[in-house]
Amino acid sequence: MRVLVVEDNLDLQANIERFLGKDFQLDFAATGPQGLTLSLGQEYDVIVLDLMLPGMSGIELCQRYRQLAPRLVPILMLTARDTLDDKEEGFRAGADDYLVKPFSLRELRLRLEALARRPVPPSGRRLTVGPLTLEPDTGQARRGVRTAHLNKTETLLLRLLMEAAPEPISTATLAHHLWGDDAPESSALRTHLYALRGALAELGMSDCITTLRNKGYRLDARED
Repeated sequence: MRVLVVEDNLDLQANIERFLGKDFQLDFAATGPQGLTLSLGQEYDVIVLDLMLPGMSGIELCQRYRQLAPRLVPILMLTARDTLDDKEEGFRAGADDYLVKPFSLRELRLRLEALARRPVPPSGRRLTVGPLTLEPDTGQARRGVRTAHLNKTETLLLRLLMEAAPEPISTATLAHHLWGDDAPESSALRTHLYALRGALAELGMSDCITTLRNKGYRLDARED
């Protein structure tokens, strides 16, 4: 597995190298601009991205990478902040998962392996439900002239909802497609759906994902 670690703490870089270097191919960047250059110029299986970076914040780097990159590479965000607002900001920027500092290097390894195993949305098949269009290969959702850039997890979630529409899809089915047998705590799916709803709100479709008690979720792709 090839991993890019964008982290300005050199001691943490060294610890990650010692713990993962034998089994992973690791590249390191210490600034936001350097991380963006490497992420766009090389192919990685996962990108580890610190939130606070010199030259460009992790949020800005994540946003620019999602706008420019041709592939939906999963991004693990490192942060010392653990509020829902902070997580929402990261997910909206394009992160797929969060790891709060200080963290166990063993947990970092497990998160990387889980992200690399997640299914990749299929390429080349545009999905359309009502006014909503999704390009699974780029993670671009569109309604009219408005566009939103989704991360890998949001793209897969929206694809599953669109393929099932107008029928609901169960919580268990969504979790299985996202994580297989590695499903995290139950709040993880709700957090990603919250972020997806935020992205769709940018398209003027804030209420298009309906929660159905004991049935799951349904996409009602109508304009506000």
